[in-house]
Amino acid sequence: MLSLIAYTNTLSAAPGETLAVKVGSYGAQVYHADLRRLIQGDRHPDAPGYKDEAIALDLGGERKARRQPIKPGSYVRIEDRGDVLADLASFTLAVPVQPTLVGETERTIFHLAGIGLELLIDGEGHACAKLGETWLTLATPVVCGKWMLLVLSFDKGRLRLASLTRDSEIIAQDEAAATLRQSGAVTALIAARASGECHFDGKIDSPVLFARAMEPLEAAARLALPQRLSRLPDLVAFWDFSRAIDGTEVVDASPHQLHGKTWQCPARAMTGWRWVGQCHDWRQMPELYSAMHFHADDMTDAQWETDFEVRLPDDLKSGLYAIRLVPDGDEAAAYHCVFAVRPPRRSPSGNTVCLLLPTASYLAYANHRLGLDVPGTEVGMGRLVEIDRHHAFLQEHPELGFSFYEVHADGSGVFHSSRNRPVVDLQPGIKGFLGGLGSNVWQLTADTHITGWLEHQGVAYDVITDEDLHRDGLALLRRYHVVLTGTHPEYHSLQMLDALQGFVDRGGRLMYLGGNGFYWRISFSDKHPGVIECRRSEAGIRPWEPGLGQFHHAFTGEYGGLWRRNGRPSSELAGLIMSSQGFDRSEPYELTEAASDPSADFIFEGIDRTAGRKFGAFGLSGGGAAGMEIDRADFALGTPRDALILGSSKSHTDIYLMTPEDMLDPTPDMSGTQNETIRADLVYFEKEGGGAVFSVGSIAWAGAMAWNGYDNEVARMTWNVLRRFDKKA
Repeated sequence: MLSLIAYTNTLSAAPGETLAVKVGSYGAQVYHADLRRLIQGDRHPDAPGYKDEAIALDLGGERKARRQPIKPGSYVRIEDRGDVLADLASFTLAVPVQPTLVGETERTIFHLAGIGLELLIDGEGHACAKLGETWLTLATPVVCGKWMLLVLSFDKGRLRLASLTRDSEIIAQDEAAATLRQSGAVTALIAARASGECHFDGKIDSPVLFARAMEPLEAAARLALPQRLSRLPDLVAFWDFSRAIDGTEVVDASPHQLHGKTWQCPARAMTGWRWVGQCHDWRQMPELYSAMHFHADDMTDAQWETDFEVRLPDDLKSGLYAIRLVPDGDEAAAYHCVFAVRPPRRSPSGNTVCLLLPTASYLAYANHRLGLDVPGTEVGMGRLVEIDRHHAFLQEHPELGFSFYEVHADGSGVFHSSRNRPVVDLQPGIKGFLGGLGSNVWQLTADTHITGWLEHQGVAYDVITDEDLHRDGLALLRRYHVVLTGTHPEYHSLQMLDALQGFVDRGGRLMYLGGNGFYWRISFSDKHPGVIECRRSEAGIRPWEPGLGQFHHAFTGEYGGLWRRNGRPSSELAGLIMSSQGFDRSEPYELTEAASDPSADFIFEGIDRTAGRKFGAFGLSGGGAAGMEIDRADFALGTPRDALILGSSKSHTDIYLMTPEDMLDPTPDMSGTQNETIRADLVYFEKEGGGAVFSVGSIAWAGAMAWNGYDNEVARMTWNVLRRFDKKA
């Protein structure tokens, strides 16, 4: 197990900038830190060998380790203003709710701390109310996935609770004597009793608070006309979740302006209790998207205190780095906080080659538990999973949050991922579950096959991240002749995609050295720093759907899902589109007649290009250059007509299946040994203005580059292309 974990305030920093390091102990007493430049992170015996480089920088010597709490669970917090809440003598609270998980523990819907008022669902699944020492429990249990209106009122020493259907039929009600007393400063919380305590799982739709007691049917009638609520003289607060959907602010539409703030990123732009299919885009009718979906296991900000800061040297060269934390003198147990040192923000470094680190994809897989929590992983691997101490630690600590590949405890999809927390599997040397036979590495460590190769070849290069690309766009890419991708650049925002397309269209050269690239749409937001949103709408290889009517991102309003479904298939940028995945064995490419085209002479310099010859029949990732997740050329879907298909893989195992977006009519011939669309294509094409693209369509390619200490034909071809692409004629 791990004795400490940590994270930094950013995954990218320029020379001269400062990183904040936040460390949490899970048994470590002391630790010391140093700065390392990461070169090659694969520890497999057949890999080129783990390699990093110590940077001479004093990080302060030995420090005491301390435990830092993590409190998952999304909620809303509202501070009182002018004693509006504290002065309540009688009231009615009306809250539409749709629970998605009940039992085992109490789940708070609304809490007025300082008054002792709480609306909740108890551990038996019944709606309850508490005021001081008085408890009310409705006899009829709630139904998960079904909307109901809870109306809680108090007047003249009587507390009353009722539940109603959408059609304003009373389901159950109860009342009892109670006393209203203020015992401190009043704060309202929605979906939690306190941070980290009794969080609610499910949807809550825009709570309304009135300054007098009223019958349940009267409250229901008022909620049926939300546009009139703000004009009612007895309105205390109307927390309208349909406003400011893209941010963290919770708007009180009453004159009191008791605005609140969300914590841990509950899902917004969610269909409310008045939605019955009238609209599918929240921007068109936001009043129907008046709900938030809260989860007790939401986690987008660990909120740890900073333990120390690191100012990067002004002359530190761009690259992949880590702050290494060594607990109790045990280097074998070191924890790495990985980040990129990007080039200076205001002036180019002079390097003409750039590696685009797919950090959005790293976040998509952050803290994933695919090996144990996701059914079918072993079937997709064709072997037993390998569990190391990092994966075991994640199983023991669900509070660290999830990846886009898992579901919340209530079964709903994970829409948000974040760098504002420890990402335990974002470290060099960690084994994956999906890395294929051999090294079985994934994401970051697989990408160090590329950084190791660049170092081996003596290439002067910069490293930038997806977030850098999203923020700076084409202005950043214009510094370079060549941009190389990582092995799995799967997740892109519109700004990222536009920048890459603009780069190629204006004479830039792109080397797509991976597979399953440019697949899912994501959104960043300045209102949620460090967080990305993804809603897996319409088809695609996905573990969940976002739910009816909830396909548009809350951050931006953009339609989520595949870029292919958004009219921007990866084939238009990279010449290839996702074809299949399988995590057992990789295959070689079979060279085609196009390999002898004169325009491809530079690609095959020093390489036999006889048509039909197998190319890349080796590798650290599945034993071949083409595998794990693979892309094909498809002229009908946007591959340029003049693209050269230099080679294609064949006869993948039957673990490889067609993607859902290609599978319109399920038939038995949709597996690797039977369907010719299941292949990786090796593609080259040129663009007007001097731009060019070389795409390999395989996650396993870089594992083949690293085979035999980078002395092989796959590494040679990659070098041929990079040398030519870096020459701007």
